[in-house]
Amino acid sequence: MNNPAKTNPGRPAVTRWFLILLVSVTVVLSALTPVDRLAETQYNALFQRALITFALARTLNGVISAVQGTELALQPAGVGVTLTPGQVLDPINDLVERFSWVMLGATISLGVQQVLLDVGQWWGIKVLLGALALLWLWIRLRRSFTGEDPSGHTEKMVFRIFIIVAFIRFAVPVAMIANEGLYRVFLETRFEESTQVIESAGTEIKDLSATEAPPNLDDADPGMFESLERMYDSTLKSLDFQQKVEYVADRTSDVIEHLIQLSVVFILQTGLLPIAFLWIFLQLFKQIFRNQ
Repeated sequence: MNNPAKTNPGRPAVTRWFLILLVSVTVVLSALTPVDRLAETQYNALFQRALITFALARTLNGVISAVQGTELALQPAGVGVTLTPGQVLDPINDLVERFSWVMLGATISLGVQQVLLDVGQWWGIKVLLGALALLWLWIRLRRSFTGEDPSGHTEKMVFRIFIIVAFIRFAVPVAMIANEGLYRVFLETRFEESTQVIESAGTEIKDLSATEAPPNLDDADPGMFESLERMYDSTLKSLDFQQKVEYVADRTSDVIEHLIQLSVVFILQTGLLPIAFLWIFLQLFKQIFRNQ
């Protein structure tokens, strides 16, 4: 059987030049700022979405809390009825409180990612990466001309340290860019639709809380015609108010569904996807590390 090293005499040279090109490109990208600026832009967009959604959830929670426990004594057609419109909002309120915790966790995760972005962009990391690249090239050229260190132990050690620093420099920015790319393709429509539904639901609940209760017919002793008129107005307002309560109750399932959709979006974007991308990059760098 033929030896691959003998049948491919140019392979070591190709590998050597490929590594030199890879190291050079890495140092150039580290020195330039387009990758950092793009990662910062994507991070700011995600952070703004998280803040807006968190504020939206807190606003909805406040509106529901204002409506809950409200009791309206109505007398449609002279029959006393007591409505508690806040009771139909209990499922939404419970889920909104849990969603607020999800958004708090997402915001904390984004804060951690911001720190990691700052670490990767620190000038000390850039200088260390460039210094390691120059040191590795110098050791490699010296070995080629003088034949020192035939085992290449020092060269391999320097290159492995270079790989570790390169991972610190680029893993989080590239993961942030890839994360935002997946959001644009798969999650943006879900986010926008769910945000609109929850915002409109909050407006409807707020309108419900601002609905004027029908007057109590026992407040005065009007004449017969005035009593009939007030009874008629009270009946219309009662029916209108009851219809609003029923409409909000029908919207409960939609709001719950879209709150879950938003939870999925932010759990993916601030939890699962960053970890998945970092794991993929770690495996890639480990493979390069082992091959070297």
